[in-house]
Amino acid sequence: MTMYAPPGSAVPGGRRRRGGTSLPKQPERSLVSALPGALSITALCTALAEPAWLRVHGGTCPRPELGVSDVLGYTDPKLLDDYCVNPQTVLLLRVIAAFCFLGILCSLTAFLLDVFGPKHPALKITRRYAFAHILTVLQCATVIGFCYWASELILSLQQQHKKYHGSLIYVTFAISFYLVAGAGGASILATAANLLRHYPTEEEEQALELLSEMEDSSETFPGDYDIANQFQPPPAYTP
Repeated sequence: MTMYAPPGSAVPGGRRRRGGTSLPKQPERSLVSALPGALSITALCTALAEPAWLRVHGGTCPRPELGVSDVLGYTDPKLLDDYCVNPQTVLLLRVIAAFCFLGILCSLTAFLLDVFGPKHPALKITRRYAFAHILTVLQCATVIGFCYWASELILSLQQQHKKYHGSLIYVTFAISFYLVAGAGGASILATAANLLRHYPTEEEEQALELLSEMEDSSETFPGDYDIANQFQPPPAYTP
């Protein structure tokens, strides 16, 4: 005897799309770390464009402020003639500019990974372990170290060429130095946001992918479709 199921009843193996239900998916995007990443990019770009990196007082240099913009491309010979900088200081300022560009590149890469959250294994590992943010922190720390070195060289140069015999010579850091420090701090916050976030294990990710594939395959049927409808009894016989 063939058993028929009444319309709308479930049969073994029958699949029905359940409206309003969806599997919990782990998004790879991280807006919490993207925000400080954007601040880091902005601070580094502003620091690179800002001419004030070091403030000079008491020497023969007529310029009150010096920065990397003074040595990028064309270098004014008066800076050397007035003992504002020497060739070693020019080289240091150019190295500072190069590390700023590298910091902007690393921070921009980290920001894009946080915003788009790619699923590629290599990019996913790079984002989860905040490698690009960590590199940005290292670039900022390097820039700060070179700034201190440049300030010591400029201070020594100004002490050798005082404006007056009893002039008080000092060199201080200007706004760009603190912008770089702020960019490094923002990158540290972004790194912490990525590293402290909870991610599913490899087994959990595989299970989520399998369940997602099963859900996608079940969605190939119409919303009100039921496989049991295929087994309707034939119409009654009429002589």
